[in-house]
Amino acid sequence: MKTITSNKLTKAVYLAVILLVWTQSAFAYPPDNAAVLYYRACLFYQSDKAMMDKVTDLLKGRIDVDEDIEKYVEKNRHTIDFALTATDVKNCDWGVDYSKGFSTMMPHYAPLRNIAKLILADAKILAERGDYETALSCCLSVRKMARHISDGILISCLVGIAFEDLADNCIQDVLACRRPDLETLNWLKGALLEAEMHDFPLKAAISKDAKTAMVDMRVEIKEEILKMLLSDDSLASSIPNGVSEHLKNADEQFFERNRDYWQGFTNQLIAALDLPCQQAYDRLNELNERLLKDVVENPDAILSAVFAPAVGRVYGQAVRVQTFSNAIRAAVDIYTIKARTGRLPDALPAGSPKDLFSGKDFEYERKDGGFILRCQGKDLLKDEIREYEFKIKK
Repeated sequence: MKTITSNKLTKAVYLAVILLVWTQSAFAYPPDNAAVLYYRACLFYQSDKAMMDKVTDLLKGRIDVDEDIEKYVEKNRHTIDFALTATDVKNCDWGVDYSKGFSTMMPHYAPLRNIAKLILADAKILAERGDYETALSCCLSVRKMARHISDGILISCLVGIAFEDLADNCIQDVLACRRPDLETLNWLKGALLEAEMHDFPLKAAISKDAKTAMVDMRVEIKEEILKMLLSDDSLASSIPNGVSEHLKNADEQFFERNRDYWQGFTNQLIAALDLPCQQAYDRLNELNERLLKDVVENPDAILSAVFAPAVGRVYGQAVRVQTFSNAIRAAVDIYTIKARTGRLPDALPAGSPKDLFSGKDFEYERKDGGFILRCQGKDLLKDEIREYEFKIKK
């Protein structure tokens, strides 16, 4: 009963948001706001946890397409169609009221994530039936969906990054399902190049996070800030003793000085993103470490230490996914040569996209049944070299 009530409430919220964001040109279709269509997709979504677990296993390569998955995808055809239409709409305003600070209600990402997985499951089904171009088009649509979702605060960016990673894994699988033809590969290369012109908006996300936090840096809600600090064990453990007393005795001048410090800190985070990959990551971590040291002696840094986002982690995830995207594009170049000449090239084609971890070309290795693209620099978040295997159907 609790689950049914929750589902009804979620659908009611989606319906309310649709009504709020619908423009006066209500009879125009598709609407000029993709969010309207995404919310409609959520309304029609037929949730089934057991089936979504199977879809997840399918996308991870643990199982093959079966009749149950095909039926579940077809059961959600309206949901998929609404979402696909949304991905072709340029503007996407989720109707989020950031003026409420971090108590702002963000879009409910769980059904959106499941819808993205359904689109990719459909891509797998289409590829199995031989409709490779439509399958790849579905993958590219999830990439567009990722960009729509990532246009928000940092948590939105993280969700968008995860969506793009799912899409790229599916592209990798679809490419392995067929003998590549030049026409499809040239189309895919152009579509991927166009998509790569739009990086994840990390700077904009940090800026929105900064403004959202600023809303909560007010003397009127210092008790709520104190409760948040004391109730979050991981946060409390990283903040030195004495901070609670500063907050209890804080006045308007304390909050004004903290807002100034916060603005300077976030400006430095944004500036760090202009550095080369490894330097940017090191600088982001250095700024956070310096903040935690500064807060010991400088009360003006207290609220920055409380509200500082994990920018380094988000940046590391973004670089990882964009490096995989570059590997996909480099692989398409190799598949194209194979389609044109009948054999794999001896070396990586000149001008291929680079490994962002090192700023150098991927290492290219031919192997029986395909090839490997290997990074030359280590993953920013893990002490390991990433490599990507691409198979070629005989």
